[in-house]
Amino acid sequence: MYIMNSEIEMGPIRPPSEAESTLLRVTRNCSWNKCRFCNLYKGQRFSTRPIEDIKSDIDKISAYGDSPHGYMYNSNSESVFSQDANTMVLTYDKLKEILVYLREKLPQVKRVTSYGRVDSMMKFSVPQLTGLKEAGLDRIHSGYESGSDKVLALLNKGHTKAQEIEAGRKVMESGIELSVYFMPGAGGAELSENNATETADVVNKVGPDFVRIRTFVSQKGAGIFEDIDSGRIKECTDREKMLELKKMIEHLEVFGGYLYSDHIVNLLEEVNGNMKDDKSKMLEVFEAFERLDPQEQLRYQLARRMAMVRAVWHMELLSAEQREKIDAVLSQLDSEEKFETFLLRFLRHYI
Repeated sequence: MYIMNSEIEMGPIRPPSEAESTLLRVTRNCSWNKCRFCNLYKGQRFSTRPIEDIKSDIDKISAYGDSPHGYMYNSNSESVFSQDANTMVLTYDKLKEILVYLREKLPQVKRVTSYGRVDSMMKFSVPQLTGLKEAGLDRIHSGYESGSDKVLALLNKGHTKAQEIEAGRKVMESGIELSVYFMPGAGGAELSENNATETADVVNKVGPDFVRIRTFVSQKGAGIFEDIDSGRIKECTDREKMLELKKMIEHLEVFGGYLYSDHIVNLLEEVNGNMKDDKSKMLEVFEAFERLDPQEQLRYQLARRMAMVRAVWHMELLSAEQREKIDAVLSQLDSEEKFETFLLRFLRHYI
């Protein structure tokens, strides 16, 4: 059970994989806040919270964790996610002090995780990252978004492919788990193949523990949307973004990390597995979609975006009434532009 209490400060977001984690706000908003695809922190000033305020929140979590009068806190949770967008911007000493205090006050916690930008991770030496691991930091989530320098520049991520590799290797050498994010479609149609192959190259050279897929969805108000709206960038179709992910997986070399398509913006949510043992199984998911006749592929896309199905084989479970509803919608979308616009209307609600 989660309960919100205004006495403890909470940030606006956490990764889906941290849905069961206690949320601890360490910084406010984003230290970069210049990415051209993201609106989340626009107009918000970045700041770091005083350590005494953070410790006070930890004390409250400790005191009320087993009480129904607690905070945004799962009393059964054994994990903590430190917010907001880039906790790793703090100095080594500050991070270590927070981690040590958290572990002391919440001894039941088995995993502590954080977002971390590439440029922030790079500033730490491997011994320092190892020290943070020993102090209690178990996993860093990092929005790589792409391994292509062309796409990274387009998105204004503020780092390069070479820096992704350097930072990622440091984190992996330290023993901290690394979870990186990839956005199929982020470079538009022109850079689609480049986005797929260059991202695969980064993954191959870093060997992260997790690769999480977040299909690109253009958002009104974001800088890149202006490029798409004006025609300077041709946005990939829903299907093209899916095929870009397939190409990325095809270029992966075998190692032991996991790939997860754990978000509703992804067309094929069941593309999950160990990148060493399950590569062929993941590619079979794409092939199952491609074996559908063209009209059934369109039906699946609508059903998926309308939250009726989570896998291709779920189409077999749709009722006659659900199929009639899908076909009624499809009959009104008599052009690719209308179809893609309809899909985007749903997808933007999920961001």
